[in-house]
This record gives sequence, structure tokens and C-alpha cells, in this order.
Amino acid sequence: MHRGERRGFTVLLGLCIIAAAWVTWEQWIRPPLLADKEQIEVVWQSVQDTAAARTGTRPAQRDVQLFAFDPNGLPVEQWVLLGLSEKQAGAIHSYEAHGGKFRTKRDLARMRVVDPELFAQWEPFIQLPDSMVRKERTQQGWNKPWPTDSAPRWPRAQARSSAPRLPLELNTADSAALVSVNGIGPAFARSILRFRERLGGFSSMHQLAEVPILRDKPDAVQQLAPRLAVDPAQVRRIPLNTCTADDLARHPYMNWKVAKALVAYRQQHGPFKQVDDISRCALVTDSIRLRMAPYLTVD
Repeated sequence: MHRGERRGFTVLLGLCIIAAAWVTWEQWIRPPLLADKEQIEVVWQSVQDTAAARTGTRPAQRDVQLFAFDPNGLPVEQWVLLGLSEKQAGAIHSYEAHGGKFRTKRDLARMRVVDPELFAQWEPFIQLPDSMVRKERTQQGWNKPWPTDSAPRWPRAQARSSAPRLPLELNTADSAALVSVNGIGPAFARSILRFRERLGGFSSMHQLAEVPILRDKPDAVQQLAPRLAVDPAQVRRIPLNTCTADDLARHPYMNWKVAKALVAYRQQHGPFKQVDDISRCALVTDSIRLRMAPYLTVD
């Protein structure tokens, strides 16, 4: 290796050593913070209780005093009466402090610090619904609850979903319209719009495969093709007889050398009478002529 490569290798090796030292410190050497210790103790206690319940070796339960309660904002003292330790109750309060809320009984059962057998004792006393319900819209208003597991769609939503959607026209669609198409996210939409601007518009659906983000995704192109359409009349054309070499060279299908040769040919032989006349220039191949034809005009 020459001097520059040796220097770069040394810097890279030093960075790798620093990264390895940092990982080693964080994983095995750094003393755990107090918050980490408390969280580990709460989770470990829950794991021990669960394992003991499965093996039948559960230690003696705390005395559980059952009473009707709402778990939202319940004081620590009442959680202790219900059979939790202060640390476990503190974990529930921490969950609520970070925006958590119990809307159904199942929400409480999902807490790691709540033992399944203990929850079974609580369940008849929890002042929360078993599940959320929806209401059906009638002429009199919202008054018929729907169970969440068998809730039908609203009639208006059914009508929207059953109506066939027309393909989206690529040359006039904005970012919001593209994102509304199933299979196109914000990143796909940005890449399509940037490539469309460079092209001056899509003249064929085959050009969708040339979008940078879709070049290595033939399956995505195949899925999007039926949902999109192209109007060639919306393509922005370059006036062949008045444009400069810079105007031509900016197009993705053209390069500076060919653009300069075309302008020189026009200056020497006069204006082009039709677009296909560009093939008379020695540097214009059939591929360039066919790809550039939709983007040129002699008017």
C-alpha cells in the first residue's frame, strides 16, 4: 500500500478500536444506573414469579385484598393491597407518567409486572370494559354498539372501497396524489417527481423502471403499472431549431458531446425539418433518436 492507503488504514483501524472499546464499556464494564437497577429488579421479579407459576413452586403469595378499582391513577398503597410490590406499582406509575393509559382490562393484563394468576383474581373487580366498542351510524345518530372483533365497515366506506379507482396520470400528479396510490411511499414519490422533472415528463410507462429508486425493483414496477397511466401530451418538449447545447445536454437521454454536435450540424446545414433528421448527425445513434424523439419538436 502507498502512503495514503496506509494512513487511511491506520485511521480506520483506530476508529474500529475506539468503537470496540465503547461497546465493551457499555455492555460489560459500565456500572448500571439506579434506574436500570430498578427496572431490572422489577422485570426479574416478574420473570421469577412467572417461572414459579409454571413449575408449581410459587412462593407464598402476599395477602390480596380485592375491591373494585380503576387502574388509571391508582395509588401505590392500593396496588400493594392488591398484591403488587411497591416497585411493581412504581413500574405501572412510570408507564402512566409516559402517557400510558388503561382503556380495557386486557391493557392491564399486558403489563409485565402483572402476574396472570393475580390478574385472574382482579378481573371481576376492574372497572374497565372487556374491549372497546364501535357505534353504528343510523338516522337517529350513533347509538348501536358494534363489537370490535366483528365490526362491519360503514356503508360509505364500503361504497368507497368497492368503487373502481382510475389509474393515476403520472405527468400531472403531485406528491400527495402519488402517495395515495397503494405501493408508493414518500421516498418513491420524491424519486418519481425528480426523475419526471429531469425528463420533462413520462412518454411511456416503460420509463417507470428508469426511476433511480425503482431500477432494482422490477416487482414493484410490475405492481405499480396497472395503477398508473401516462399522457404523452403532457411531455415538455425541447425546440430543436432554437435550443442551445446546454438545453439539450441537460436531458437524461443526451450528453454534452452529442448535444454540441447537433447544434453544430444545425448551424452548418440549416434548421431541422423533422425530428428524425437528427439521425443525419454522425454521433446520434438509433437508441438516442428513439429515446429523444418524444422530447423534441421542430416547431
